[in-house]
Amino acid sequence: MGTRGSALVVLMVHALALLSGCGAKAFAPKDPDLVIDLRWIKSYPRETQADVNTGLYWALSFLGARLPADAGILSWRGERVSIDLDAAEVVDSARPAWKQYLRVLKSSDEYRRMGGIDIGRFVLLALCSSNQYYRLTGASPSLQDFRATHAAGVQHMAIVQSGVSHGNRLIDIGPGKDIKGTTFLAYEGSGSIQDRTFSPAEVETLEFMENGQLRFALYDPQGHLMRGTDPKLTMAGKPSKCLWCHEIRLQPPFRNVTNVDGYLSTREFADVVKTSMQTVDEYRRTLKSKVRFDRLNDHSYAEYLYQSFAEPSAGRLALEWNLPREQVDRLLRERNLSTHGDHELAGLGGDFVGEHLYNRADVDSLAPYPVIQTPTSSRESSKYEPDLLH
Repeated sequence: MGTRGSALVVLMVHALALLSGCGAKAFAPKDPDLVIDLRWIKSYPRETQADVNTGLYWALSFLGARLPADAGILSWRGERVSIDLDAAEVVDSARPAWKQYLRVLKSSDEYRRMGGIDIGRFVLLALCSSNQYYRLTGASPSLQDFRATHAAGVQHMAIVQSGVSHGNRLIDIGPGKDIKGTTFLAYEGSGSIQDRTFSPAEVETLEFMENGQLRFALYDPQGHLMRGTDPKLTMAGKPSKCLWCHEIRLQPPFRNVTNVDGYLSTREFADVVKTSMQTVDEYRRTLKSKVRFDRLNDHSYAEYLYQSFAEPSAGRLALEWNLPREQVDRLLRERNLSTHGDHELAGLGGDFVGEHLYNRADVDSLAPYPVIQTPTSSRESSKYEPDLLH
């Protein structure tokens, strides 16, 4: 064949390998019920397939998947990507919930007519909708279950000036000897800790999953899971906002300057947080995952996936609905829908993001096919939260 011919064959083989995505494993799934096809709608000019891969890996990681570094999880065919959640090694106890979630998505008109579900809708409904988030991550179904499976708090912190709560905040801190013991329970309520009149009304739990990511849950006074916090008490929102704020780290108190007798001082609490993060970082370094915790900004790609979907531009909607831009503009004008800007997306540039964005809840009814309704907010307590796994 000759040297040039052999080189050409090698290049063609490499090109085919790149086009096929992540290897043969993804084309022969062990469990087809854990495989789904997703549609990539380009949401900003410089978004690449590699960016989408990173975003999907981080979204799945936030949902508890282990994501072994050598696993074939994503397989691309043009602008469609198949995702193998068995290869991704989602939380074992949550596999039935994942199968049910995929069944619901696959039975939708969007999936049948468009050959897949929008990546943004997939992420938004899983990561940013509390009902699905709890089930897919394997969160404790009640506060009583959480306490039964976690060591009791051995230290306590009283926060008088909170950057989250509108009033006082009480935090119980787990033993923290390893990643399983690194837990925090935050109590929001009314009254004063200093005056011994504090009355808890909500509890927020923070723990680490086996894949090294944070898992959050919200409980009412009776110990039942809550979809979101009471905005009169706190700005915590729902678990997806906790993730957005914490990113991949524990946070020390930002505003507190008042120490309360019988509780850790602000400086002592900051030291506890620092020591806990050292424990977590050491554990994360032992993991062999597609997610790299040393790439501190990579988590943003997961946020771009759901936020650009939750706040679409007319340009994105035209691509998503496979309709001419002029027709989409006319549909939007006829509804007299208002637009807004989003500073989080503005830096991505182009027509698809920035100052002329719509709310997803306002535009889904205009789609040329019925869709699964998403929460009215991706991070704040929502008027509507879908419950696809009841």
